[in-house]
Amino acid sequence: MRATQMGMAVVALGSLLAAAGMAQEPAAPAQAQNEVQRAIQWKTFAYTCEGGAKLVVYLHETTAKVRFQDKQYLMMQTRSADGGRYSDGKVVWWGKGNGGFLQEDTPDGDGKMIVKDCQLDKPLNTGSVTGTVSYLQRMALPTNAVIQVQLLDVSLADAPAKVIAEEKINLGQRQVPVPFELKFDPAKIEVKNRYSVSAKILVDGQLQFMTDQSYGVLTQGKPMHVDVILKQLAPAGVK
Repeated sequence: MRATQMGMAVVALGSLLAAAGMAQEPAAPAQAQNEVQRAIQWKTFAYTCEGGAKLVVYLHETTAKVRFQDKQYLMMQTRSADGGRYSDGKVVWWGKGNGGFLQEDTPDGDGKMIVKDCQLDKPLNTGSVTGTVSYLQRMALPTNAVIQVQLLDVSLADAPAKVIAEEKINLGQRQVPVPFELKFDPAKIEVKNRYSVSAKILVDGQLQFMTDQSYGVLTQGKPMHVDVILKQLAPAGVK
């Protein structure tokens, strides 16, 4: 019986040690939560509205957090003709260019205005997409080669892409990779739309290289800088 009691004591001690070891391990859910929080990067936009009232908008992809006075609204992007419209079903934030307003969301669109005449404290006068243009072939281009780079709105699959910005670069003595900067008006950019960079190289007006894949930029988590690789076209008559 004594042996049995000792055995039970050993088992109990082992259970206590195991429990102590588990207590010393880091809490996995908290660590996972911290990793998720670090992954989300909110873009912050501070506004001054009528009467000097302050309003702050935080944007992440199709989500917006709007802080005004002592309230915070968590909203999702909704369909709109222009500008960035976000709603939680009761209140709508509508930002367009450097301005915006906060309003009660009603079916007729004529809800009570909460605050209007909001203007960005740091206006978005211009934006830019940067990158480089290159190709994989080991060859030099003539000095009269021209590189054409475009920022395109490719949101509509059944319609031609809309040109938002364009840059033409005379190659001269340079060789690839050649840097570019496409400057655009932020008021023309819709958060819900898709944008990409397209490029081509012409020599004596003849197309020699062009992009053969999409290089997404600006919205939906896409970057502001892309390195574009062009594909060489086969000479006319060669298959």
